[in-house]
Amino acid sequence: LIAYHHASQPLQLSPDRYEMLELDRETLAPFSRPDAAGAPLFALPPPAGQRLAFLSYGSGAYLGRMVEQIVKRAPVPLALDAICEADMAEALKAMAIEGHGLAFLPASTVRKDLRARRLVAAAEPGAFELTMEVRIYRERPSPQRPAKVSAQTLWEFLLQSAA
Repeated sequence: LIAYHHASQPLQLSPDRYEMLELDRETLAPFSRPDAAGAPLFALPPPAGQRLAFLSYGSGAYLGRMVEQIVKRAPVPLALDAICEADMAEALKAMAIEGHGLAFLPASTVRKDLRARRLVAAAEPGAFELTMEVRIYRERPSPQRPAKVSAQTLWEFLLQSAA
């Protein structure tokens, strides 16, 4: 299993049964379509008294719970109007590129769009964002359930890479 991890929303897997490696880190941040001058159409924080069109994750989505953490930690209350909901970041990214609102997206998913100026950061660097770990988990091998050779080879490669 490869999954995001954040201390505020840990994956509940028994360490006695499963082992884990951290593969990378991922930043979740707000992005928007740029206007003609290159500024975000939807920027955080929104002007006082104004609500911001917000492209939201579904209530069961892990990234949705991460966005909730960002909103809770915000230095000012964020007036966000959820106008669309999806469970997948790619769906929200497509809506943001079309100019429908602001979306919190994993930074790795928007690199090409930032270079092509289809999206821009919707907040100052470091503001309104959160960093998660990207982890890989596997069931611990046992005499009753030994690891397949290919899976063990991959795990050993990842262990060496992490070191």
